[in-house]
Order: sequence, then C-alpha cells, then structure tokens
Amino acid sequence: MCRGRRGEPAVYTYQSDYVTIKITYSNSVSVSLQLDWTQVIRGQITVRCEIQGGGDTQWVYDWETTSGQTITQRTNTNPWTMSAFSSGGYRCRATNRQDSYSSTQWSEAAALTVSGAVLTIDPSRSRYFTGESVTFTCDMKDGKRTEWETRLIKDGGEIASYSGYRIKALSTGDRGRYQCFRVHRKTNHIKTSETIKLIVSDKPRASLTSDNTVISAGGSVTLSCSVDGSDGWRYDWFRSAALIRTNTESRIRITDGGNYYCRGGRGNPVYYTQNSVSVTVKETVSNKAAVKRQHDWSEIFKGEEITLTCEIQAGGDTEWEYEWTQGNVRRTPDGRKPWVFTASGSSSGDYKCRGRQKTNSYSFTAWSDALRLTVTASEPKAELRSDETDIPVGGSVTLSCSVTSSSGWKYYWYRGEKSSEVLITQDSETSVSQEGLYWCRGGRGNPVYYTQYSDSVRINTNVPNKVVVTLHPNWTQLFSGEKITVRCEMDDRGDTEWEYEWKTPGTTNTQQNEVNISSASSSHSGNYSCRGRMRNAQRNTTEWSQSIRLTVSDNKAQCVLTASPSWLSPGASVALSCEVEPPSAGWRFYWYQTVPDGSHSSYRYELLPGSEHGTEQGSYMLDGHTHTAGYVCRAARGEPVYYTDYSKAAFVWSGDVDPSASLTVSPDTVQHFTRDSVSLSCEGNSAEWRVRRFPEGGFLSSCSNWTTSGSRCDIITSQSGSAVFWCESGSGHFSNSVNITVHDAGLILMSPIRPVTEGLSVLLSCKLKRGQKASSVFFYHNEQLIQNDSRVELNISAVSKSHEGFYKCWYQGTESPQSWMAVNGFSTEAPSFSASFTVGLVVRLSVIVFLQLLLLLCVWKNMKAQRSVSTDKSSATQQTVNQLEPQVYSSLLHDDVCVYESVGGSGKIDGGTHDDTEEDHDYNNVDPKAATYS
Repeated sequence: MCRGRRGEPAVYTYQSDYVTIKITYSNSVSVSLQLDWTQVIRGQITVRCEIQGGGDTQWVYDWETTSGQTITQRTNTNPWTMSAFSSGGYRCRATNRQDSYSSTQWSEAAALTVSGAVLTIDPSRSRYFTGESVTFTCDMKDGKRTEWETRLIKDGGEIASYSGYRIKALSTGDRGRYQCFRVHRKTNHIKTSETIKLIVSDKPRASLTSDNTVISAGGSVTLSCSVDGSDGWRYDWFRSAALIRTNTESRIRITDGGNYYCRGGRGNPVYYTQNSVSVTVKETVSNKAAVKRQHDWSEIFKGEEITLTCEIQAGGDTEWEYEWTQGNVRRTPDGRKPWVFTASGSSSGDYKCRGRQKTNSYSFTAWSDALRLTVTASEPKAELRSDETDIPVGGSVTLSCSVTSSSGWKYYWYRGEKSSEVLITQDSETSVSQEGLYWCRGGRGNPVYYTQYSDSVRINTNVPNKVVVTLHPNWTQLFSGEKITVRCEMDDRGDTEWEYEWKTPGTTNTQQNEVNISSASSSHSGNYSCRGRMRNAQRNTTEWSQSIRLTVSDNKAQCVLTASPSWLSPGASVALSCEVEPPSAGWRFYWYQTVPDGSHSSYRYELLPGSEHGTEQGSYMLDGHTHTAGYVCRAARGEPVYYTDYSKAAFVWSGDVDPSASLTVSPDTVQHFTRDSVSLSCEGNSAEWRVRRFPEGGFLSSCSNWTTSGSRCDIITSQSGSAVFWCESGSGHFSNSVNITVHDAGLILMSPIRPVTEGLSVLLSCKLKRGQKASSVFFYHNEQLIQNDSRVELNISAVSKSHEGFYKCWYQGTESPQSWMAVNGFSTEAPSFSASFTVGLVVRLSVIVFLQLLLLLCVWKNMKAQRSVSTDKSSATQQTVNQLEPQVYSSLLHDDVCVYESVGGSGKIDGGTHDDTEEDHDYNNVDPKAATYS
C-alpha cells in the first residue's frame, strides 16, 4: 500500500488499498494417488504432493479438484488421506511455511474414476433360513480378472478377495450387510456396489390350516399350507405319514377324513421346512344318531340308575364305537352302545352321542339331537289319599298313592307298621274293607328305586247306626243375638255309650250330642254335621250325617210393610202385609197405627185391635177405612223373645175431608207452573198443626213445624215434580191428602184438587205460562177428544162416575200434562170452579152414598222407612213410640195413574220451609204386650 505527503508541516493522504504480490517458485510439482484396500473399503483414499528440489523448505499444502473446488487448505501433512472420494481430478501446490506469499505452481491433476459395481446373490430371496446355500457375485463382466482387484465386505470387514463367494449352509451368524469393491490400479478406477442385507432365520415350520375339521356327507374341506414371511416354495402333502401330493399351490381340497400335515421345499438341492403340525379332519357319514333312554321319565331322582343308548339309523353291518357329550363336556365311557350310570346332582343336562366306524376312525355320524335329563337331588315321597276315612257298612274305601310330577311307578301297600311285609303291589289305587293304619311307597327301575314312605292314613269302620242333625227351634235363618241348639240325634242307641264328633264352621270341642249357641253371630254361619263314636271302640263310628246349613245375619231383622190400596175409595177395605227380611220362619206379627204427637217431631204407635199377642199370619185387614192414616208392623219369635225393628210406615191416603182436620190449597188446582206461589192451610179441632209433604222421588218432611196459631205452608216451586201434602194435628188426626204437581211446560190444566161429588158441576180450563187463560182449547178425557170449539172452559154440568179419569188440554201445538179427576157419590150441594182457578165444594147431601172409586194403579212399589220409638224412661208401664219421619211417596205423572207408596228419607219441593227435629230411639225387643200407648 502507499500514501502521499506534501508541504510543511506535512499533510498525508489516506492509505491506499493493499496489493498482494506473490512469488512463484520454479520447482516442479506432481500429485500421486495411493489406493489402499483398507482405506478404500472404508471409503478413503490417500493423495501425495511431490515437489522436485524442494530442499529443506518447510511447506504447507493446498488441495483442490479440477473443478476448482477447494477440498482443504494448507495441510501440514503430506500425503493426506481424504475421508470421502468421488470421480474427478486432484491437484496440489506447496507454500513456504515462512513466507506465505511464496508458493509453487499448481500440479497437473491426477484423475480418479469412481463407479458402481454390481453385487448379486443367488438365489434371491427376501428371507433365508439356516441350512440353505447362497452365492455372491461381484461385477464378473468387466475386463479380465487379472486387471481388477476385488474385495467382498460383510458389515465393513473383508471376507473374500474374489468375485464369486458361496456359503454352502447358512447359519444365523451369516446375517448382515454385504458389499463389494473393485480397484483397477493402472487407471485409478474404483467400483463400489450397493449394500445387500442378508436375513437368516431358523429353519421354518410349515403352517397347515383347514377351513373345517369335519367333512359333511358328500362334501369336502380345503387345506392351506404356508411358510410365513418367505416365498418360492413347493408343498408336499401327507395323510397319515403317506405323501399324497406335491405342487406349487398352497391349497388342496380333500374329501376323505384323516390326519394331515405338510412341508415346504425350495432350491437345488431342495431345502425342506419342518413338517407342519398335523390337522385331523373327520368325515361325517349320512347315518343319523339318536339318544334313547330305557325309561321315558320326565323327572329322575338322585340314586336312580340311568341307561342311555345311541341308536344309529340304517347302520347296516358297520361296526360302531360311540362318543357322548354332557353339555360341553366330552364323555366317552367305553365306546359301547349303552351308557349306564347312577344319577347324581351333577347328572342334569343335555346328552348327545355320535357313532365312529371301527374300520375308519375318522368317519363319524353327526352329533345327535340333545336329550335333556333333569335330576332331582331330594328323595321323593309318596302321597297317600283316601276318598273316605270311614268304611261304610258292608262297603270299602279306595286308597290312592302317587308320586308328584313323575311316572313309571309301581306302588307297594302296607298295613300296620312300616316294617311289615308288603300287603299288595299294584297300580296307584286299591280298595280296603278292613280298618287299620295304611302306608304306601313307590318303586321303579331295575334294580328298584324306592321313594320315601307316605304319611299314614287311619281307616275306621262305620257301624250301621244312623245320625241326623236337628235344629231347636227349627230355624235355618237366624239373626245376631238369637239362641239356638244344634242336636245330633241317633236311632237305636242301645246300651252303647257314645261320643260325638262335629263338623261346624268354627272350632267345637264338645263330645256331647248338642251344640248350644246362646248368642248367634255371623261366625256361626255354615254347615253343621255330626257322627257318633263308640266310647269303648274308638275306631267304630257312624257315618257322617247330612249337613244342615245355618245362616246368621249380623244385621237386625227388618220388617217391610205394604198397604193396598194406597189411595182410598170411601168405605174401602185396606190390606196390610208384613214380611221379615231376609225371609225366615217362626214369627208372630204385631200391627200398629201411627198417631201424630204434638210433643215430638215423629209419631206414636198404637196397637191395632186383635194384635196384642201378635198374629201368626203376616196380613191384617182394615174394614171401612175412610181417612188418611199410617201404619207400621214388627215381628217377634223365640225364647227369650227376639224382636225385629219396626217397619217403615205405610200410608193410606184419602181425599175426603174430615171436619176435625182438613187441608185447603190456594190456588185450588192440581197443576202449577214453576215459580208459582202455592199456599196450604190446616183447619180443624186442634190447637197444634203441621203441614207434611212427600215429594216425588224424595223423602217425607215437614212443610211447617208444630204451631198453636194455625199452620200454613207457602211454597214457591223452582223445578218440576209432584208431592203429596196433608195436615197433622197435635190431637192425633190426619187431614185429607192432596197431590200437587209442578210443571215447566207452557200450558197446564186447571182441575179440582179434591174429588168432585157426583151430580154437581165442574169447570176445567187451561192456563198459559204467561198468565192468561187460553181460548179455543181442545179437551181430552182418557185420550179421547171431547171438546174442540172456541170455548175457554170445559163445563161438566152434572158429574157422574163416567166422568172420572185423566184430563188434559191442547192449545196451538202445546199439550198440557194430564191430571186425574176423582168422582165421589151424590151430594146435595154443587161445587163451582171460579175463573180464579179455585174449585169450591159445598156438600149438601142428606144421604151420602159412598161409591168405591176405581183407581188405575200402574206401579205398586214398597220401600223401607225409618222410624224411631221414643220411650218414657220414667214410667215402666207407659211408653211413647215415635217414628223418625215415616215417609210417604206420591207421584202423579203425565201419562200415569197416581201411584203412592211407602219409602224412607227426607225431602221437599223447593220453596217450602220445614224444621223437623228427628231423634232415633232404640226400641229393640220391646214387648208390645207390656207397653201402653197414649
């Protein structure tokens, strides 16, 4: 480098760039290649740089290929070994170690040729096995052998110096990576092959598989042979050690049973694998096998001997051996046809068999269908039954012995002790005519298997005496609390002392001939029978008597009273009928008339004439009855006397007016519209009154309570229906009864509420719901049109018995309900039926002739009613019997005759008022003869 300077003081420029000047020596330089095998097989070569006349100069060396690529610089060593080489020219130069700018020229390049060699192995396999032979060959086609040097390398180590190398018998030690090198020194030519990996395994065993191990009749099976992980094999096939086929196919199809194995072979000389594991293929013949057992018993017991046989269908003259399975367990007792064993707890299961030909151990039948055996571990016990335990006179008793849920038994019969000899051996039944203790047991099979002994049955002998059960009193229907004696009576007792046995609904410990029931209850209901037993010969008894059934009701006996007729014609007779529910015998009947009692809300009962001691018949006639009245009854029997409850009241109604008690209605007509107001008033010779009513389908109630200022009941009807109304006085009288009907129709008939006296006149009319009286109305009598003109009313000027019946009217398509108009005998006064719909009856008769009214009675229904008796506890000689609201049902329907009947309960037509305080009184077992009534 350099710089400039000028002036004083001196001024310098920057330094110039450097310029390198090198000195080249005149020494001649050359490169030589040293191809040493120990280096070549490791991929190395050695190069040497020769300097002529170099003297003692210390040199460092630069190396590069002809392409100018620097391999390394300034090595201090010469020669220099390279760790890798490739084709190309190699040159060098030397530089003075003391003066790095002084060096020789580059030498001429020394050429090196590197190419690929070909290493082959014969035979070529993916895997080799110990004992096989192989030959390695390296590039045999290039030049003369003497011009090339060859080396065979295994895992980096030289194993051969020639191109053909053979291993006659491979071992596992020959495993490794093989490579070959070739060197031509004259031309500096190196050849290197690819590496071959040699895999050597132990001698293989062929593998034999079968798609099935059983050849079906007429079928075949495919066998497959293979050597895992290798190829190039041929296969030898053997059946029972005999070679049957050799081929290159790895599969064959066979049709015969046998023991098969295979092996593989390859190479020359042939290299064989080990033999495969053998496969046994069985051949199924077309014959069918079936399991049979000696006895077809559904249940087998532990300890019994079982014999099973294997039957081969169409077996012909073939000799067979037999195999058995129980469940999944193979059992081959001894190859014989029958299999005999003793049943145990583990013997239950499914049994199969098959046959095997003795001359061909690989030919079998198919397995038979399963035969299921069920073995019961517990020892069975025989059951002994007898149709009777008493032998009838001159007869016999049949005994039957059985073993539950199994068959095939014979039965062994014993009398006396179990250890006694067998009485008889036969089927399950036997007849015996001798008394004693009998046993049985079952047995079957050979040797005989016995069940446990049955329980014993004692058979007794009947004597000829006859017994019969009688009742005292003789009533089969009883009620709770009654007393009865059940007696066992015997004919011809003689001098024998007897004891008695009873069959009763409950437990009876008595040995007497009577069972006394002092207070019956429902637990005593049932059948009663008896028999006699000789006291000195306990096995001798009579036959059982015929049974008598006793029925005891826990409910108190009830009486049901009916009265006929319910509505009276003047002077008509009334029939009362009283029945006990449920029906039973031995009763006497007591008859009572109900009497209103102003001190109670119910009634007093007064005995009717002739019933002080009761009547044997359940009927009672009342002659010449004219007014409304109520009646009850009750019944009694036994000693001490048992009384039923009082019946519910049955009422007999009359429309006749009694001067001592009468009922008036305003408006005085039968039919009314809903929401109409109706007033009922009581009049007569009494200071106390009340109005009673009984609505259709309802219960008796008070429309007004007892009052001393006269009684009046105002009702406003809210719904359709019918009701009977009457008055009761505190002095014990009933008024006339009236029927009032309420309708929601658009039209009603205005007709008299009381019977019309024959010979008087009456007016009938129709009223619309909107209030006015209809005109041009059609009138009907008993469904016959009797007037169809423009008149407003139907005027009957002189009523006769023929006018009695049902009436209704029709107006502009609307029809009224019908009402009954009753007609009584002649009267000296005539009624008028005013325009305000009130009919007034004035009786002016000097001689009243009572004619019996013909009532059309469509339904007679008798229902029960409650009543109570109020007893004055302060007096032992007087009691007042009150009935809790006896009920009277009355209905007048559109197309029906009035039907009145006795029922029970309470009810009202809406709009009325009542206030009845009712009390229940216990009057059970009150003696009617010891009571007086006020």
